[in-house]
Amino acid sequence: MLPFFDYCRQTYEQVFRIPAPAEDPWEIGHGGSRRSFFRLGQPPRSLVGMLSDTPPADNRGITENDSFLYIALCLSQAGAPVPRVFAADRARGWFVMEDVGETLLYHEVQRLGRGLAIKALYRLAVDDLVWMHVKASPGFDSSRTHNPDYRRDFVRRHESGYFQQAFLQDILQWDPVPLSLDLDRLADAVDTLWTPHFLYRDFQSQNIAVQGSRLRYLDFQGGRRGPRQYDLASLVYDPYVVLDAELQAYLVDRYVERARALEPGFDGKRFRADFPIVAVHRLMQALGAYGYLTRTAGKSYFYQFIPGGVHLLGRLLGQYPELETFPVLAETIRRLVREVGWKL
Repeated sequence: MLPFFDYCRQTYEQVFRIPAPAEDPWEIGHGGSRRSFFRLGQPPRSLVGMLSDTPPADNRGITENDSFLYIALCLSQAGAPVPRVFAADRARGWFVMEDVGETLLYHEVQRLGRGLAIKALYRLAVDDLVWMHVKASPGFDSSRTHNPDYRRDFVRRHESGYFQQAFLQDILQWDPVPLSLDLDRLADAVDTLWTPHFLYRDFQSQNIAVQGSRLRYLDFQGGRRGPRQYDLASLVYDPYVVLDAELQAYLVDRYVERARALEPGFDGKRFRADFPIVAVHRLMQALGAYGYLTRTAGKSYFYQFIPGGVHLLGRLLGQYPELETFPVLAETIRRLVREVGWKL
């Protein structure tokens, strides 16, 4: 750890042109990642070091660290407000970047409730998201990341399959097998609506920092190509905060309005029609992740968000009757709402 801390100090002195603090960087954050984060100094003269020395890799040897650096560059060049990376040693998994503070959108929802101030922050997040989709998508080369495109097989294994195994079976001890045919058909639908947009994949309140009058975006190394509805669903159907239905509808409308303004050929009707297929996958992924992190990774912090995810699944089913064409899934959601809901 000491060589990494020295690397952080050297970068600090290069960036701020003053001696680095004598004390060691201290660890921050408690998310679901295997990476570790450390802060050196005090704002406004502070930096964040990221230690990622065992990154997952694909069969070509491209790692999560490669993805992080490439996507940071893509988003920065597109004008998205992501943290600046000041120094990087990919071989050792050492990164030093801009400190965007400790206040997340999640914290602001807890502090401010559901009033106009929160609506304004979420409107800004949607506006920034549209900008990313329009400006970052054309030059984004997913082959430079370790992330496969968001397509049928990926979805079936890592989202609905994750939900079956890590949540229904491991957390609830329910038999997941009866769902399989419906989830196969649901995954098939993803390929019919697929588009080659930059997809952030984890665009939610705990990955968005509030810094003064603007938002900053974190944890984007899972970015890939796929349908842009997924990122909006991640924000609007976020179990960490459970926005009210009125605000959800407003944010979907806002996305469509801004996308039409920035992209004249944008098909808002198609976007809305395909939204529920992507949104239900996102919620299944979230519940699968909470199940895995709680039971397998020993991070019980995430258990508290399961009821919110179930509640949002139930709301989604009520808002989009077309999901009833997957009858076993629909009945499973109703059973979850009845038997789990806010009771965990």
